[in-house]
Amino acid sequence: MLVIVQRVIAGWLADQVGVDHASAQCGAVTLIQRFGSALNLNVHFHMLWLDGVY
Repeated sequence: MLVIVQRVIAGWLADQVGVDHASAQCGAVTLIQRFGSALNLNVHFHMLWLDGVY
């Protein structure tokens, strides 16, 4: 699931810049949080993306 989310966001960034998807390089840091504050199962991502495509 994480790979799909990263590909979609990287593709969107490449489209915004007008660069070919194969040559676009994006940067991101992702933390996967599995539990909520009440120790309930709540899988979600915290993502930080660089503002640009290189």
